[in-house]
Amino acid sequence: MKTRHLLTLPGALMALPMWAQAEVSRPILLAQQPGAHCQAPQWAPDGREIAYDVYNPKADTRQTFISMLSADGRPTNQRREVKVAAGGGWGTKGPPVVDFEWAPDKKLLNEPFVFSSRGPKKNYDLYADGTWLTDHDGNDGQPAWSSDGRFIAFTSQERDSGVVKVLDLSGDASPRQLTFWKDSTEFNPRWAPSGHSLAFVRSQSGRKGQDIGVIDDVIKPRETARMLTEWEGDEMRPSWSPDGQLVAFYANKGRKQKDDKIFDLWVVDRNGGGAKRLAKDVVVDDHQGPAWGSDSQTVFYVKRDFKVDNPIMWTRVDGSGGGVIKTSTQINSDLVAYHAGNGLIRLAFKALGERGSNNKTWQRLYMVTFSMADLAAGE
Repeated sequence: MKTRHLLTLPGALMALPMWAQAEVSRPILLAQQPGAHCQAPQWAPDGREIAYDVYNPKADTRQTFISMLSADGRPTNQRREVKVAAGGGWGTKGPPVVDFEWAPDKKLLNEPFVFSSRGPKKNYDLYADGTWLTDHDGNDGQPAWSSDGRFIAFTSQERDSGVVKVLDLSGDASPRQLTFWKDSTEFNPRWAPSGHSLAFVRSQSGRKGQDIGVIDDVIKPRETARMLTEWEGDEMRPSWSPDGQLVAFYANKGRKQKDDKIFDLWVVDRNGGGAKRLAKDVVVDDHQGPAWGSDSQTVFYVKRDFKVDNPIMWTRVDGSGGGVIKTSTQINSDLVAYHAGNGLIRLAFKALGERGSNNKTWQRLYMVTFSMADLAAGE
């Protein structure tokens, strides 16, 4: 895979700044469905399957599917729908599936994932492998599985607010509360790549904006919970670097931004220091946080620039490099990276078709493949 500089490109792309541009594989269509949006891609831990949502706005239905890929990462015709097992008074239609999350090891369960769905009490609870994991009067969702398979953290509704709780699958699996701030809501738990540290988002009553916090050890949540950011405005979608030392996120205002409709890409170290803005005016992903390269120094994001179809970009944390990832797709978002080994990246994302297509109504899922060396070669 070759690289070239933007000066060699004709047409509309000449409007872009002088970024290096990496030539990657042709975009591969992973999923499309006429009359519906394909969104929220999530790689299985072995990279052989990808899960995604299909939302039909006309029928107001949402389904979750899993598609199989070949050993070399090519899509196949094998696809199955994720459903709650029969029973619970739902008949053949079944309840909706939301907030899907893969188990860290596909050998953990027969069906190696957890999700939130409407249970027998008609509120949302967590479900995995034919079993309801929670039975709460409020709604439980946003499950996140620790890398060792021991814990499932989730957001649990407590009256009008929410807290982060955890299930310890090595014990009696009773939900245990992790966040204890008064007059606030904590949500969107995200595990560090190893160990038992957890990032989350907090929204406080009477204070505008959202902030990002960390629990260093979920065994001792009261002693180890702390805030990474308490800035003016919103900080959201925390995403850990693969080495667990950095957290990337999106922020408006962020101490430097004045327009709260514009979000920038930021990174901070796990101790709360070294805050750095990596890119201005970016697209906030709907479901995940910023995607990381395998070197823990490269972050992928989407530049908000409709004149050039919201291109996918990359940047290094230390500011030493960055550029465009040429995907030939338009209006991109929801980036998720699978690290296939030897620096190879499979980047899945949603887009409104390939560049030049007039069919910009329905979101489809695509994938491009490249190596970390391809990015560096274009500088």
